[in-house]
Amino acid sequence: MSRLLRVGVVGVGTIGVNHLETYLKCRRARVVAIADIKADLVKSVASKYGVKRFFTDYRNLLALKDVDAVSVCTPPFAHAPVTCDAAAAGKHVLCEKPMAMNAEEAKRMVDACKGAGVKLGVCHARPRFNPAAEMARKYVSSGKLGTVYYARVSRFRRRGRPGLDILESSKWFLDSSKAGGGALADIGCYDLDLILYLLGSPQPSAVSAMTFRGVGIPPKITTPYDVEEHAALLARFINGPLVTFETAWASNMDRGEGVVLFGTKGGLKLEPFTFYTEQGGKQMAISMGIPSKPTGDLINDFVTACLKNKAPKTPGEDGLKVMQIISMAYASARLGREVNLSELEKSP
Repeated sequence: MSRLLRVGVVGVGTIGVNHLETYLKCRRARVVAIADIKADLVKSVASKYGVKRFFTDYRNLLALKDVDAVSVCTPPFAHAPVTCDAAAAGKHVLCEKPMAMNAEEAKRMVDACKGAGVKLGVCHARPRFNPAAEMARKYVSSGKLGTVYYARVSRFRRRGRPGLDILESSKWFLDSSKAGGGALADIGCYDLDLILYLLGSPQPSAVSAMTFRGVGIPPKITTPYDVEEHAALLARFINGPLVTFETAWASNMDRGEGVVLFGTKGGLKLEPFTFYTEQGGKQMAISMGIPSKPTGDLINDFVTACLKNKAPKTPGEDGLKVMQIISMAYASARLGREVNLSELEKSP
């Protein structure tokens, strides 16, 4: 491959344009084509950003020999087919979050990219570039916390439902047939991925969960709205800790506590970054300032991974684990009991 990554962007709505603009700032990448099913939109974006080739059928983009990689920025229901087609065409893939509609699709994406010998990065990764996350990972891997036996993540929005309170034109967020899920799939995926990153990517084994929709005044909309506003789950990991996740698009609560890790030697809170330990027989809470500037970004990491033949910071395998947790959570909430990975993999 040349020293310049030639990129196509599939889906040029809000997030696709974000990818496009970031690629344009990267000296090691060049956007050579874009695609979107909305003809007026793709033409307008192409004109604004000087992209000479644009299509309403993404398969025409994948047929271009001078495209090395693609960003998949469609709604989730199209992530798997576009990713698998891109892999078959020999293109590296950076896929937006959530990775897929379910774990089965995610597995198919991982297998397709692995079989084709192309990179698969997943945008669950964004929190991995947070300096506090990097520092926390070092604390865990160095043994400062001892054995991490329990972790808790709580993060809430007062009112932040995409399609209703924000991004009002994107009603697809509210439709499970297009989005795959609500708050858990949309923003909870970040925290699921972050815990995997901090703890060395343990394998999830079982989940017990609840989901809820109905906070505040019922919205008056004519489009489908069948996804959850709030999700809470308890996840078990093989040879790992028990982890509680709480996430909400809408709640009558403040923003939550963020990430908290409980270890046999010490504890850690990421926001603000605080290390709980013992020194000279005294219990200590050591707070420290962590730089707010990210340690990198998703796009540049993916470009580097492709050009240098290395794994992106969120490889597809970690994305699959995130989707396994999400799929077990939705099955658990539906069935009213814990669901384990083996029965998830056996389900049709």
